[in-house]
Amino acid sequence: MTIFIACTFVPFAIYALVKTAEKKQMIIDFFKAVGTTLVLTANIWGALLVLFWNNKISMPNRYNLYYHVIKYKKFTNIHGFLLFSLILLLVFQLIYVLTHLRESVVNTLTTFVGLFILLISSYLMPWAKIQAVFPKLTSSLQFPYRLTVGAWPLLLLEIGISMTNLMKKNIKLVNMLVIIGLVSAFAQNFAANYTTNRTRALEFLDPHHVVIIQTYSKITKHRKKLQHILRYTNNDQLFEAINHTEPDYMPYTKHASNATYQKRISNQAKHYHYQVQGSKLILTWHSKKAKMKTLPIVMYHQSRLTLNGEVQTKMKQNTITQPIIKARKGKNAASLQFMTPIWFKVLLVISILGWIALIVYGIFVKQRKISLR
Repeated sequence: MTIFIACTFVPFAIYALVKTAEKKQMIIDFFKAVGTTLVLTANIWGALLVLFWNNKISMPNRYNLYYHVIKYKKFTNIHGFLLFSLILLLVFQLIYVLTHLRESVVNTLTTFVGLFILLISSYLMPWAKIQAVFPKLTSSLQFPYRLTVGAWPLLLLEIGISMTNLMKKNIKLVNMLVIIGLVSAFAQNFAANYTTNRTRALEFLDPHHVVIIQTYSKITKHRKKLQHILRYTNNDQLFEAINHTEPDYMPYTKHASNATYQKRISNQAKHYHYQVQGSKLILTWHSKKAKMKTLPIVMYHQSRLTLNGEVQTKMKQNTITQPIIKARKGKNAASLQFMTPIWFKVLLVISILGWIALIVYGIFVKQRKISLR
């Protein structure tokens, strides 16, 4: 999401700088664009600040960047694969822009930005050397084709603008070619999506096959039980049937791995009763005697733990921030709650009000243009 916002903001910021003649107005327009972007995305960068400012966060598993780039494939258009029809549309857009450079500054700039993002998402970028120098990208970025989330909205928008401009010339052959191109691209994408969805549906309908979303998950082998949970329930049963064993974005101090997370949290969870009440996670268990115990939960810097009615302010934590508490003999209850900072709630309100103001302003401008006409 952050990449998409940044990529869509850049061309319009550049456009503001190019179009404005006076230096003072250029600076004003630029900071207007920056300010608007910050306001509309306050909930996104604010949430990142909440987690990363005071916590050491575990990144997802590592993947080889070079093997997860944009590639051409005949019948697949998911996970970074390009269909032939999309390649033709991109070639068309590049040729059109190069032959109509002065027709539209927005069309030209956004096309080059989109193609540039697409280029660095492909194997033409030396991802093997990049990950050797910056190994952390293998877990933070993981898949270079993700960068295209900022490219496709721009490219499809500009392809639509270019084709609209061509059809305005009212040349029958050109109009026919444009329509054929769009219909062909839609048909090929529809066929590719249908094939993928059909394959997955048949896997799910196979009585001898249990669909597994990814490698790092444990899933119940009782397929009928899983079907019933997915179709007829809306509670925590799904989390009992599917156990995610990756410590993605979990806090840690020194070490965090799949094996550690599974051993200390997933495998220990069966000894506790879990219940969610509002924004609180309630753990209850019975202890035969008073003793020190490591709870199968993790604590962020903003987490608050209440044990048997008392807020725990001073407690030990292990390397994956599990609280080590003193359980009493008999029944014990622990409550875990994430305390959202007030400043983030303010940012959330600002973001919502910003979007409302933008929509109202858009309607006002539209109505004004209509009245002037």
